Amino acid sequence: VSRSEARRILFGLDKFKRIVFDFKEVSGIGQAFADEVFRVFQNQHPAIKIETVDTNEAVHFMIRRALV
Repeated sequence: VSRSEARRILFGLDKFKRIVFDFKEVSGIGQAFADEVFRVFQNQHPAIKIETVDTNEAVHFMIRRALV
């Protein structure tokens, strides 16, 4: 949910070219989490492709909100 949790998840992932986040059993994410992953991290690592799978409407909404 939080920005610090996102940073923990992202730690070391800068070594990859492609990251896939599977939200299969995730009911929702926080705005700070989405912002850290989908805006901040992506801006710092533009060569890394971030993909998502199995997002529900709530998760998808927060991801879109972070990208605006």
